[in-house]
Amino acid sequence: MFCKEILIKDIPVLKPVNSGLYAATLMDDLKLKHLPVVKNGAYIYLLSERDVADMKNPETEIENTCFYAPYVWEESSVVEALQVMSKDSLTLLPVLMNNGEYAGAITLPVLIESLGEMSKTGSEGALIAVELNQTEFVLSQMIHLIEANRAKVLSLFSYIDKETGNQILLFKIDLEDASPVLRSLERFNYPVKYYKQKQMLPDEILRERVDELIHYIEL
Repeated sequence: MFCKEILIKDIPVLKPVNSGLYAATLMDDLKLKHLPVVKNGAYIYLLSERDVADMKNPETEIENTCFYAPYVWEESSVVEALQVMSKDSLTLLPVLMNNGEYAGAITLPVLIESLGEMSKTGSEGALIAVELNQTEFVLSQMIHLIEANRAKVLSLFSYIDKETGNQILLFKIDLEDASPVLRSLERFNYPVKYYKQKQMLPDEILRERVDELIHYIEL
C-alpha cells in the first residue's frame, strides 16, 4: 500500500505569516500536535505544539520558528511512513508529489487503520519475511525484485524481532510458489528469515504483529 492511497488532502495547513497563537488554536481544533507550513504550494517545515510553546511571543508570525521538515513521497509505502512517524512520535506526516509540491498528509489514525487492513489474510499466496540488520535499505528495490518475478505485493508491514532487535519486513504476495522471489531477494543481499507457501500464518499471529506496531507508534 502506498502513501498516495491513504493521504488526506483537505487537512488545513499553516502559512509562514500565521501567528503561533493561530497555529496552536488550529492544532487544538483538529486534535493534532503537528501541522505543515506551506507557502505557494511548497512544503516548508512541520510545526509542532512544542515549537509554538517555545515561542517568546506566540502572537508573532511562525516563519523561521522551526527547521524540521519530515515527509514521504506519494509513491512511498506506508511502512516508510510508519518509520518516519514512529521515530519522532508524529501525529501527522506531510506527503509530497514527485515534483516536490505538497500533496496532503497522513494522520496517525489513518496509518493505523491501513496497517489493520494489511493484516487481513483472506487471499491465497505466500508470506515472506525479510530480516534487515542494516540501518538503510531500498524498499522500492525490494518491491521491484518481487514484481520482476510476476508477483504482486498484496500487503506489507514490519515489526521488530524481540530476540535480535532487527527489523522484519513481511511481504504477502499472490504467488503460491515463492521460490523465484526468494532467490532474487537473497541475490541482492536481502536475507529471507522465513517464508510460508499456500498455508498462511494464522490471523491471530498477524494481528499480534499489527498490535506491536501500533504500540510502537504510540510510545
